[in-house]
Amino acid sequence: LASIAQDLATLEARRTDVAQDIASLDTLRAAHQHVVDATWDGIDVAGVDASLTQLDEERQALLAADDGLRTLRAAVSRLRAALDEASDRRSAARLSVTRLEERHGVLVDGQDAAAEILARFDDAPEAMPDDEQARLLTETFAEVGAPDGIDGFDDAARRLRRRLEERLSQALDGAAAASTALTLTFQRYQDAWPDPNLGTGVASYPDYHAILDQIVATGLHARRTEWRRRLSQWSGEDLVPLAGAFDRAVVEIEERLEPVNEILRELPFGANRDRLKIVIRRVTREEVASFRKELRALSASVDTELTDDVLETRFRRLRRFMAIIRPDPASPRGRTTARDAVLDVRRHMEITAVRYDVDGNDLGVYSSLGDKSGGETQELVAFIVGAALRYQLGDETRPRPRFAPVFLDEA
Repeated sequence: LASIAQDLATLEARRTDVAQDIASLDTLRAAHQHVVDATWDGIDVAGVDASLTQLDEERQALLAADDGLRTLRAAVSRLRAALDEASDRRSAARLSVTRLEERHGVLVDGQDAAAEILARFDDAPEAMPDDEQARLLTETFAEVGAPDGIDGFDDAARRLRRRLEERLSQALDGAAAASTALTLTFQRYQDAWPDPNLGTGVASYPDYHAILDQIVATGLHARRTEWRRRLSQWSGEDLVPLAGAFDRAVVEIEERLEPVNEILRELPFGANRDRLKIVIRRVTREEVASFRKELRALSASVDTELTDDVLETRFRRLRRFMAIIRPDPASPRGRTTARDAVLDVRRHMEITAVRYDVDGNDLGVYSSLGDKSGGETQELVAFIVGAALRYQLGDETRPRPRFAPVFLDEA
């Protein structure tokens, strides 16, 4: 192989040399062919000049011998000059026509636009500028220089537009400065008394104005009393039902699971005809225990005779607590949040399937399906789903409807 590779390299070098030789020979052959194809008449510049000189002399002799030809030649020269002049005038006329047509189009468009504006004003008289706006337009038009005729109207209108834009820019700058001042004021209010229902933009001005009017109307002391009452109301009306809802949710799950277990007790499971039951065990997590403890503390009744410092401390605790259970719109869908961890009671319990024989002896616990074979997984899942469907559609022990909507996902 090495020898053949060396021979191939040698032959490739020879092939390259031969190709270069062929290219050089083709170039040389083309040059010789060009020399062979060339004729003396084609390259004899002096002979061609002599022929041209001879022909010009013959033409001059003919003209000198015939007065008619000289007259015709002079007439042709005059006609050619007249033709050139006429062509120039025709080009200038065409250019003038083009400019006039463009000007006519602009005037027609302007006429249509003006007619549309006048028609809109006729249809909506309220769109006409009022006296103050008309006076402002008249003064501004006089400042920029009103034209005497229509020729300078466009320039005057552009100057008027620029002047009005300058005034508009000044007005917008003033409005922006006023908006910035209002925003800073609202931000200082939020720093002192945070309220998630209020913004800090100019759009929130009516809300802050209403707060100011209410404070002025009721007085600061009355507002403090109202704040104490609402703090007690929040704790009693909102948090107390939440505390009870946790226990009720777990009890409801257990109550809904009992009919399924009742069905499972009568159904043989597996080849040995054992039985299966679903067991719920409550799981105590640190964050859930802390949340429940804080919920019980905040749902207790509030004494309105407490000092302002104590009530403010309780309010801050309540605000932090509400931040935990408030939905976060920026959280990605499908991802478990801290709110789900403390509010979803399904995460506070562990559900297992216990297999036992007819004598009541436990044979095994199914806490996950990861270590089960495909057949065992299918058997267990199909068995429990079948019992749940039977419960949902009704059986002899519970007066449930025989037909009901059932939703199943791909799991």
